[in-house]
Amino acid sequence: MKFSKNIILITLSAFFFFYAYHAFLVLPIRIISLGGSEFDIGLVMSMAGISTLLVTPISGILGDKYKKKYLLMSGAALLGLINLLFVYFDSIYYSYLVLRFFQGCAFSLFFVSAGTLIAENTLEGNQTEALGFFGIFAIINHALAPTVSIEIINLLSYEFFFISTVLASLVSVIIIFAIIVEPSNLTQTSRGKNFLELLKNKKLRLVCMIMFLVGGSFLTCLNFTAVFTKSINVKPITIFFLSYTTIALIMRIFFGWLPDKYGQVTFCKPALIFYGISIGILGLSLNFIGVMIAGLLFGVSHALVYPSIYTLALRFTDISNKSKAFSICSVSFTSGGMIFSVIYGLIAETYSFKVMFLSCSIIVTLGFYYFMKLLEKEISYE
Repeated sequence: MKFSKNIILITLSAFFFFYAYHAFLVLPIRIISLGGSEFDIGLVMSMAGISTLLVTPISGILGDKYKKKYLLMSGAALLGLINLLFVYFDSIYYSYLVLRFFQGCAFSLFFVSAGTLIAENTLEGNQTEALGFFGIFAIINHALAPTVSIEIINLLSYEFFFISTVLASLVSVIIIFAIIVEPSNLTQTSRGKNFLELLKNKKLRLVCMIMFLVGGSFLTCLNFTAVFTKSINVKPITIFFLSYTTIALIMRIFFGWLPDKYGQVTFCKPALIFYGISIGILGLSLNFIGVMIAGLLFGVSHALVYPSIYTLALRFTDISNKSKAFSICSVSFTSGGMIFSVIYGLIAETYSFKVMFLSCSIIVTLGFYYFMKLLEKEISYE
């Protein structure tokens, strides 16, 4: 697939935006240095998720009503401003709580607008590959941004770290200026709908349920795997993430075309099953090899499933409602992550990580199979 100038610019701006956002994965270190506790870390870091949950639907409404380029720029500019304020405010309560909340707002504005712009600038037959290409830079910055940030903090200071993220946000804003958005071709019959009207579409509801399970299982693994690998004395404790990131990048770069060629539903059904099974393998792992295999299988399936599900959501809605459909999927993912993290945290504390991962694997695998069967049935009626 040959990517258009707009897609390259959107993706490049996303690289710098995601750098500026994911660099704050090192904020817990700053919180500890200010005398904060593990509870304070959890509270501060969760504020971005809370605001994302609240603001993403609004971002979807604005994205369908106004030019997405301006919302994209607003998200990047807001993130730069908020990151700059970290230089001047260093109290955990209440400045960090407020600043993290608005970082989540900036993320919602940018992510929803960027995702729908990518889809609108791509032929329908190539949307999954394009969204996967866009997502590569989020995956890269899960590792790159905090690694570089730690070096900046060690060599210079936290102030220089905060300023470096501001500069990254500004670069993102500058790149966005070069994006040229064509006027939308809305027909009179293609009117905007509210969220309740959109969710009357059973296919979209099923996609949201699948995304809820994806978000819940993904963030459960993201939040607890490092602690789990440390508990079984596997080093490095990041081997699951290294395996996942490496194979996910390979899959999206070289095999991102697969769902577009063979169909998102056809591809997602077995991929989601393997995704659920990989979590079970993680729970049964006792050594380096087991954790690495779980990470590889997790990455192979998740890498292409995630953009495929977003593509399905966009496919099931008309052009005047694509931003809202994208935001509904994002909210479903975030909601699943927040709910699963609390429930499975309690399970891990009460029983064990093994019970936590195995129960998560069983629930999401059966859930994926059930909802995909229903989705196949609904599509067959078309």
